[in-house]
Amino acid sequence: MESLNNLIEERITSNQGEIFSIHDFYDLGKKNTIKSILYRLHENKKIVRLVDGLYTAPKYSNILKEFSYPTATDVAYKIAEKFSWTITPAGVVALNIIGLSTQVPNEYVFVSDGPYREYIYQNRNIIFKHTTNRNISNLPYELAILIQAIKALGQYNIKDSDIEKLSVFRKKIKGDISKSILKLPFWIQEILKRIDVTD
Repeated sequence: MESLNNLIEERITSNQGEIFSIHDFYDLGKKNTIKSILYRLHENKKIVRLVDGLYTAPKYSNILKEFSYPTATDVAYKIAEKFSWTITPAGVVALNIIGLSTQVPNEYVFVSDGPYREYIYQNRNIIFKHTTNRNISNLPYELAILIQAIKALGQYNIKDSDIEKLSVFRKKIKGDISKSILKLPFWIQEILKRIDVTD
């Protein structure tokens, strides 16, 4: 047990800032044993629990003179990995990625092919909203973000300046998207066609 304890502690502390879940240690031992070790390491302040089931060893910045922690987005992707969900940023998170907002969200919303779930991380909510699988996993990642950003803006609130920024992001998506968007609401298809024309 002591040897396994040291192996797990070493793996986490030698990768400061990386997020770990119990699944990352299945090569070392049994689930319940690993779970107990992670709990004990946290209780002994050797590692930090971010949300239920996720741990890290914070990275110390000599410049800032403080520890830095993973972002809410990083935590969201690790949660999704843990449960084998496909997720896509939505709402303000999607708008930030594209450059349409600089707002720091209190809620980090992701659409997911998993169940509805909420987590609290550093006084912010990480929310997974269920959507049909075809809306995310069958689309190129950047196109899924683009669609979520358009939804966040809303049908009647999209300005020419928004179209320009959406068009810049569209360039990250290789190839023709016309067949991929056929099942989307008509108004979103029209916006995507405007983006392609602008491009």
